[in-house]
Amino acid sequence: MTIPRQPLTFENALWQIAALLGWDGCAAVLGKSESQVRKLGTPGVEREISLRDAVRLDAAFRAAGGDGAPLLECYAIKLDLKIPVEPAAPACMIVGAGRAAKESGEAVAAAIDLARNANDPRARVKACREIEEAITELTRLLTRIAAQNEESRA
Repeated sequence: MTIPRQPLTFENALWQIAALLGWDGCAAVLGKSESQVRKLGTPGVEREISLRDAVRLDAAFRAAGGDGAPLLECYAIKLDLKIPVEPAAPACMIVGAGRAAKESGEAVAAAIDLARNANDPRARVKACREIEEAITELTRLLTRIAAQNEESRA
């Protein structure tokens, strides 16, 4: 049975890692039993993953070909949520979505340009800059949307 996991939770991030490594693989990385690791990924259980274990799992995820670092990314977004942010009004979300779309499009275009001009240092710098700008706009939008979600839970 699959346990539903909320987005923006460590349990969901751990589940993403386990989908690639397997629960037994996660257990091997941490030197713990599979049962212990599964409990870390179960919502509502009092146990939480340690920072040391999170780093180990994110590193193993990347080494196995995973894209990103699910636990680190979850932590970064949660940190942003702790900084007071006004929930997004509909007009703010439209503006934010527009900015995110614009920056994402520019990031994709710059990455494609870099693929064509892999030896051009200017293309590499531009791709990095455009991708960073897209991540920033998407994170801002996500933080506002999640802040609204957090406010409705309170």
